[in-house]
Amino acid sequence: MKVVEKDRIISGMLQDELRRCLEMLDSLRKAVSKLPKGVLSSRKKRYKKKVYSYYYLKYRDGENVVNKHISNEKVQEITEKLQQREKYMKEIKSYEKKIAYLKKILKAGRKGGHGNRSQE
Repeated sequence: MKVVEKDRIISGMLQDELRRCLEMLDSLRKAVSKLPKGVLSSRKKRYKKKVYSYYYLKYRDGENVVNKHISNEKVQEITEKLQQREKYMKEIKSYEKKIAYLKKILKAGRKGGHGNRSQE
């Protein structure tokens, strides 16, 4: 009987961890939605023997590719935000894997698992 009680405790801990991971995933997705997406690129143009360079943010909007000009004052800010977005996306992927693993464990626990098979 002690094994069943331990299973309930472990199951409860796993469900709490799953709930926590889902909340973290939700908050990370909200944070990512507020950050810019795409890649920061630069272009150089020649005009009357002078070379001008400017930055633009390149991202996809549906099927269209959008090139949005970024002023020189905002380049550092956009770069930091893009790095933050990349970091959050890595965390999102790790939480998605963890959630899938926890769901698989909890689902197997409900079916009875290997240790609870009836002997014929």
